[in-house]
Amino acid sequence: MHAFADGARRTVVIPSANGPGETARFEVRREGDRLGVTTDSPHPWRLRTGGPDGTLHINAAGPATTEFRYEG
Repeated sequence: MHAFADGARRTVVIPSANGPGETARFEVRREGDRLGVTTDSPHPWRLRTGGPDGTLHINAAGPATTEFRYEG
């Protein structure tokens, strides 16, 4: 996430490719130098922090809550 203010929270919804509804939901929040992600994604997912050349985090499918170092 680019220019994500400390204390900010965003919900990102991935729509279903097979009709109405959603495939996954991600809640992203920043607290100081930490970026937290909570998801119910049934698919593996990736998040790049720190811009196009930043760190790529690869995560398994399934409900998860994880934290990364914020590289904004």
